[in-house]
This record gives sequence, C-alpha cells and structure tokens, in this order.
Amino acid sequence: MDLLLVGLNHKTASVEVREKIYYTLEETEKILPEIVYLFLKEGVLLSTCNRTELYGVLKSEEIKPEQLIDFLISKKEATGFVDPSHFYIMRSYDAIRHLLEAASGIDSMLIGDVQILGQVKDAYEVAVKCGVVGTLLHEVFHTAFRTGKRAKSETSISEGAVSVSYAAVELAEKIFADLSKKKGMLIGAGETAELTAKHLVAHGISELYIANRTIERAQKLAEQFNGKVIKLEEIPDKLAEVDIVISSVTVDNYILTFHQVKNAISKRGNKPILIIDIGVPRNVEPKIKDIENVFLEDIDSLESIAKSNYERRLNEIPKVQQIIDEELKKLIKWYEAHQVAPTIKLLRDRFEEIRRLEIEKYKNKFSPEDFEKVDALTKSLINKLLHTPTVNIRESSNGKPESERIKFIQFVRELFGLEQK
Repeated sequence: MDLLLVGLNHKTASVEVREKIYYTLEETEKILPEIVYLFLKEGVLLSTCNRTELYGVLKSEEIKPEQLIDFLISKKEATGFVDPSHFYIMRSYDAIRHLLEAASGIDSMLIGDVQILGQVKDAYEVAVKCGVVGTLLHEVFHTAFRTGKRAKSETSISEGAVSVSYAAVELAEKIFADLSKKKGMLIGAGETAELTAKHLVAHGISELYIANRTIERAQKLAEQFNGKVIKLEEIPDKLAEVDIVISSVTVDNYILTFHQVKNAISKRGNKPILIIDIGVPRNVEPKIKDIENVFLEDIDSLESIAKSNYERRLNEIPKVQQIIDEELKKLIKWYEAHQVAPTIKLLRDRFEEIRRLEIEKYKNKFSPEDFEKVDALTKSLINKLLHTPTVNIRESSNGKPESERIKFIQFVRELFGLEQK
C-alpha cells in the first residue's frame, strides 16, 4: 500500500513546538490543495492541539517524505523552531493503525479523548471539500470513523473523568443532575479554573461568576465563557445565589469560612450547595462539611476519582486494540480485492468484447427474437467460463505481500493480453 503518514504529536514534540505547526481548518483548506498538487495523489491533513499529521499517497517515488515535512514547517514559518526530528514517518498499515488508534482515543494525551473522533471527521470533510480525497483515503478514514464509534460504544474507554477539573463538573452533575438550571462560581482564574469553566459551560451551566485577585484575568475568562466578574470581597454576598462553588487560588487564609457558608445556606432556605476546593493549600475551611446540605470535596477526593477512572480506561485499551485489529483486517481484505478488481474487470471486458464481435457477425442470419436468445446464451456461457478464474484471481492474491500481489496481477494481465485502457 502506498499510504504515507508524516506527523508529530504530544509524544514527539512539546506544546511550544506543536502550537507552531498547528493548522486551523481554514488554513488547512488553503494549504491542502497546494500540498496535493505538489506532492500527492490524494491527502488529508489532521491538525489539533496535540498533533499535526498528513496522510497521503505520493505522486511518485522521487518525492521523499522529508519534502512534505519541510513544506509543513516552512508554510508556518517555523523553520529553526520546529525540527524535522520532531516528526515521525509511517507507511502502509502502520500508518492506518496509527490513525485508528488516534480516532479511538488511545493515542491521545488524555486516554479515551472523546473530541479526537470529531476532529478526524472535520479534517476529512475539509479534504473532501477541497476535492483531494481519493478511493484509498475515503476507505481508510471511514474505517477510522467506524473504529472510533465502536470503541466508544463497545468499551468504557471514554467513561469517567480523568482530570481534576472534569471530575469536579462530573461530581456536580451527579448531585444536581441538570446544570442548566444552576449557577456556578469560580474563585480563581488560572489554568485549572479555565478548564473547569470550559467543562461547566459545555455541560450547560446557566450562569457563571468569576472572582479573582487580578480583575483583568477574571475579565478575560469571563469574556471567553460569557461569565460575570465579581470582586473577592463580593464572594460572601454571592454565595447565597450560587449552587456550585469551585475554588482554586493560592492563599494564606481560608477564602471561604464556616460562618460565611452557614449564613449563605440560611439565606438559600437550606437548598444544597456544592463546594469544591482544588486549591493548594486548601481554600475552604474543612469544618464546612459539617453544615447540613453542604457538599464539600477537596483535591484529594477528585484526584482519587480521576485516578480510578484513568486506570479503568487503561484496562479498556486491549478491548479497543481488538476492535482495531478487526477493522484493520476488513480494510486489508478490501484493499486486496480493490487491487485485483481492475484486472478482473479488464478480463471480463476482453471476453465480452470478443463475444459481442463474434455474435455481431451472425446478427443478420437470425430473427430478432432468435438473436436475443443467442445473445443471452453466450453471455451466460461467458459468465460461467469466467466464474472460476475470477474467484481464483481474487483469492490467489489475498494474504500475499504486496510485491507478490503486484507480480501476480501483472502475470494475469500478460497471460490474457490485458491492457489498461
């Protein structure tokens, strides 16, 4: 198989390198036709925050993978920052297996990543829009879609939070079920807070307050997630209005005290409130957990949940690999049949041409009704004569190394004097 993959990912390059070589879908739509015009018969460019990978079929043996790597680097003006050594080169079924592992989430930085399958589909759809997807990549990527879908539905590879921020939101959903009717408050505007905000918004939180020592940082986060900025001193007053509080700041003293939360619960009419303390040192006075209808969790409990879920996902990898093996075998079978199909068609076309020319000689010697009978009889005869050779050609090529299969196909063509028209 002529399929080639050149790419880099989180295993071979740091985030600083990966972001230099990241292509948006809009950039991909512009550059992909040029890549195909210069180097490939067909191609798909997959680029996410964790990987940039180009799948394609080279136009000729003279074109080297290193040329594609250099092109990807130069187009992003990343020469000198992104090095060719960051890239890997894979071919044939190794490249396909890599794609299937990516689409199923087991090659991701976050095992069981549910976003990657959608990103693979987006990359394919852009390539289709550009008109640069041929028969091979069409089949390869649809195999990837099917593999990713099976991994999600037939295994638990994507189940359970494996990050602290996601575990916090997952816990909130277990307590409140429907977050669309709940209000949240983030205390802190760092990376953890940003990830938590992203998950809360994705799960439909109705309103989000953001409090932070640096107002500018809070405002930036609020703009990103359509939240509202409040000052740190406003936190006690807002406590009565919110259902979920997630705190992740560095402080010397507790930012939430027993008396503040006790007063808030009283004002809320004892409606439940979830407080998640993921700050180090702790942001919330521990004895708050003794207040009725207050659920208090800390980073240790969330990390325990995340670790347990991560280990469970790791245990699902062999099941996903089995699915990949099954789908890869189907693809190999398709490809082998696809390789001999043109030769079988040429063989049948040649026999049909001979049959047609021969019976045309006798067309005027039969009545129209009798000629139809002769036509049908000779077609049936040709089909029966070619049935066994067709089956044998298809089966004899299966399972052979590609070099042997190509020699076998060439032998059949020479034997019957077939030429591609």
